[in-house]
Amino acid sequence: MAFFSDLHIHSKYSRATARNLDLENIYHAAQVKGITVVGTGDFTHPAWVEEIASKLEPAEPGLFALKKPLADKIDARLPGSCRNPVRFMLQVEISNIYKKAGRVRKNHNIIYFPDLASVKKFNARLDAIGNISSDGRPILGLDARDLLEIMLEVNDQGFLVPAHIWTPWFSMFGSKSGFDHIDACFQDLAPHIFAVETGLSSDPPMNWRVADLDHVRLMSNSDAHSPGYLGRNASVFNTELDYFAMKKSLETLDLEGYQGTLDMYPDQGKYHFDGHRKCHVCLDPDETARVDGICPVCGRPLTLGVLHRVRELAERPVGFVPEKRHGYTSIIPLADMLSDIFQVGPKTKKVTRYFDKAIQALGPELDILTQYSYDRIQTAGVPLLAEAVARMRTGRIHVSPGHDGEYGKVQVFTPEELARFKGDRPLKMTLGGTPIEKAGIPEPAIAPQAGPAESTSRQQVQATGVSPSRPVPSSPGVARDPEPGILTGLNESQHRAVTSAASAILITAGPGTGKTRTLTARIAYLLTENQVSPDRILALTFTNKAAKEIQERIQTVGPKGGACVTAATFHGFCLSMLMAHDGLTDRLLEEDTRKELLKAALVQVTGKTTGQSRLADDMDLQISLCKQRLLGPEDDLSDAGPDPVLLKQVYAAYQQKMQDHGGMDFEDLIVRFYRLLTRSEPVRTLVQERFAHIFVDEYQDLNFGQYELVKLLAQHSRVFVIGDPDQSIYGFRGSDHRFFHRFANDYPGCEQIVLTRNYRSTQTILDASFQLMSKSRPDPDTQKIYSQVNGSRKLIIKETATETAEAVAVGKMIENMMGGMSLDAINTRKNEDGEDAAYGFSDFAVLYRTRRQGDVFANVFQKHGIPFQSADRKAGFDRTQIQLLLSCFRLMTRRASAQDVQGLSTHFQSQLPSETRQIRPERILGPVWDPVRDKPGHEQLGILARFLKIEKAISRDPLAAAAYDRIQALARVYDDPDEFMNRLALDQDSDLLANGVEKVSLLTMHAAKGLECPVVFVAGCEQGVIPFARTGRSCDNPAEERRLFYVAMTRAKDLLCLTHARKRQMFGVRRKMQPSIFLTDIEARLTRQETLSRAVPDK
Repeated sequence: MAFFSDLHIHSKYSRATARNLDLENIYHAAQVKGITVVGTGDFTHPAWVEEIASKLEPAEPGLFALKKPLADKIDARLPGSCRNPVRFMLQVEISNIYKKAGRVRKNHNIIYFPDLASVKKFNARLDAIGNISSDGRPILGLDARDLLEIMLEVNDQGFLVPAHIWTPWFSMFGSKSGFDHIDACFQDLAPHIFAVETGLSSDPPMNWRVADLDHVRLMSNSDAHSPGYLGRNASVFNTELDYFAMKKSLETLDLEGYQGTLDMYPDQGKYHFDGHRKCHVCLDPDETARVDGICPVCGRPLTLGVLHRVRELAERPVGFVPEKRHGYTSIIPLADMLSDIFQVGPKTKKVTRYFDKAIQALGPELDILTQYSYDRIQTAGVPLLAEAVARMRTGRIHVSPGHDGEYGKVQVFTPEELARFKGDRPLKMTLGGTPIEKAGIPEPAIAPQAGPAESTSRQQVQATGVSPSRPVPSSPGVARDPEPGILTGLNESQHRAVTSAASAILITAGPGTGKTRTLTARIAYLLTENQVSPDRILALTFTNKAAKEIQERIQTVGPKGGACVTAATFHGFCLSMLMAHDGLTDRLLEEDTRKELLKAALVQVTGKTTGQSRLADDMDLQISLCKQRLLGPEDDLSDAGPDPVLLKQVYAAYQQKMQDHGGMDFEDLIVRFYRLLTRSEPVRTLVQERFAHIFVDEYQDLNFGQYELVKLLAQHSRVFVIGDPDQSIYGFRGSDHRFFHRFANDYPGCEQIVLTRNYRSTQTILDASFQLMSKSRPDPDTQKIYSQVNGSRKLIIKETATETAEAVAVGKMIENMMGGMSLDAINTRKNEDGEDAAYGFSDFAVLYRTRRQGDVFANVFQKHGIPFQSADRKAGFDRTQIQLLLSCFRLMTRRASAQDVQGLSTHFQSQLPSETRQIRPERILGPVWDPVRDKPGHEQLGILARFLKIEKAISRDPLAAAAYDRIQALARVYDDPDEFMNRLALDQDSDLLANGVEKVSLLTMHAAKGLECPVVFVAGCEQGVIPFARTGRSCDNPAEERRLFYVAMTRAKDLLCLTHARKRQMFGVRRKMQPSIFLTDIEARLTRQETLSRAVPDK
């Protein structure tokens, strides 16, 4: 049976769609239009899936029908001629935004499934990747190839169709962010692509020119955002009403089963010609070539249309017709046709009245446009309708081509013709031949193209588009890809540092000056030129990411043996040494367990069980600072706190409780190892002789214990330290940048080198940062860094009404700089530069001073469908689901604390013994005990997550999902439960940021240390936030707050935006805020001030 289909639509849950786009109205519109099989749209949206499940029921194989009570009510309102079967096919459009082959890619893809079970399984997979509940067309930082792979893994009877493949933005072949070939997009899975959607701005003859499309079927769909737009494009099948039969006709290139398309004239599409709609410039590709792709009005690059892009990829001339092809018919929507006849808008009452009259008299719209004879159409009594249909069928129309997001305008009649026909008198038909009857759709002749003919010579086609991208430093001083030679690309200062023969070297390296590059090149140089054995080298860092980066770079630029170099954080190194040389069996306690023991110690000393929370926090900080000074409870603590006696007692009780628990805390690692070295000469000699070369990254961040440890390790070794006193930001936890300045005294005759060439940031960002820091330097010019990276000449200072408005404004700026996250955003965006954006989600970072600020951004981004990842370990690991999972794991491995037991009791709604030694894990874990206990760690965690029924909750919470992913990643590396838990306890905020994912990074200014990003937003630039001060108190350390702001500013590579709000919720009170005093240090010539007056209501 032959029937029309429209297999790409949306629901009311997609953005910029009609509120009445529900299943009932889709069913009604499909009847009126004459569509037999229609897509459901948006099946990833939870609310829409529920609606689908409640209102539709299975019909023919793989298809669904509206439930009879609902259908009967709608049928009763329809003309009898329109009452035909309507079936639904499960369908969704996914927006993929990701990086591939060095470019940001944005493409939309349509997914189809034959059953709801597959839909739910597929949604669960996507829910773990990104936010699928804020928009019916979800935005995912997922490679289109990987999306296809997930679909095939869920159900290989599903299929994927690349959507509107020529749209400049968001399509497979789009000129802005697409590919030149199907294989380049889908790689090894390209054979699974057997159909593509041509979109509104192209028709089959345009696509026939591209050989890459010879082996796929060309589909047409409406991509409707309201019921009235259904059927403006459609596809024609001649199969059974059966999902699998329809799929097979596409997959097997069956010209009988799949008969072709109904297409609006491509000139009507929003992106057919080139141009600038704001400048009222519309050009065909030949005219664009003559102006070199530049708008003659504003002087900026033109938005290149679909016709232009087709010419770029075409191997064949205009008019080429392949031997094996399906038919196509060019149509004009009936409402547009009536609008032209009556010279009123297509949504006016007059057009609606005559539309309903035609449908009532004749039947469905698509039958009127393609199948009924002219005599039959005249019987409807709609003036000029038969003549208009005749002109449409023969291509005798006029179209003003669409361009740059503006639809083309159809003109069936000229004003003179309408004047001649005025009076609604019958017309003599001008089309000869036999009328087209209902029996079938004949294969028409190719309709003539509107506009000038294209050149048939591909050599004549010139690339006229300009694709500006963010500046890339020409110097290879911090080359992203390793150079073949260790010294290749080093500047003079870096070269001197790498090749120095000095036994002690101090490198002052400002932000972006190639610090890690210099350090790793020095290690590689020692390995290759000096033939130093890798196991004689120790590199100490402050973050796991830095240690990993050093290892990776050494393996890349150095010899193969470079993998044996020890690169670790201070605490990770001390843990390894204690395990190797002291037979360490104590485990590193998790934060919640450690705090539980500290509170118990405080209760033991004071006898008070309540009202001790603030005192416990104070004791925690004081004990931590004591350990950083290498002081134990037995030492003199007279200057360690306001109440040395209480501190001494609580400290001793705390240490005893940890010992009883078989554990230790984070700060114990350095204390224990330092004491081992000072008290055991054999161990000290062994360690000192092993490491002949000591490297220390971020030397300005050392606390006293780390400083003394380095001095002890380096007594007989060569030492190379690198850092920047202006980036010392951890004074609140014991760090002291004075140790950096003391290096020359500690190592007389050391060589001191300053790196001043920046390879990261634009000169504007550096100038503003220099102005910020110049007031805190006695001689600022001696340490001024410079850059040859060109870019924006101004940084942005943006004022908003509230913190929520601030987050919304940042989200909109991200969308703008990406060129829009959707076609609707593209059409309404304000691109200040008029240039193509070259950014993906991972190119943006939002930095803030407090975690509370991060929560606001997370909520706003979640609501607006902006993919993000948050470097907030505490927030992620404090999630109930993660706490339960780790408690259950500790129970299984007999490490459970009383707090674990309490949480599990609540979850299982049963009272467990208060004494953890009395708990038998096999009784609590029940049926999963046997299958779980002998599995590898990561599989154990997966089984436990399913047992606890927390998988869905984790997948819907980005912070919990990031924590779970990190836990799984560590469990795959460390099989031993004790080692796994120890390494987990050593994790830091930045470890939760995954590399290679297309998400915006949200992180505190402290967590941003060591990272860089093309576009950086620093939020909350207000007094009391930056610099930070508690209510009613002055800033504790204004100099460190200034350095922290400097660190935040210098994370930016291309663009820096500083935002502040006029009102903000602080410590439970909504306060009026003043801009940060730091902003006044930046000259006005370097900034562009922006103010948003409208507030966004806090919800």
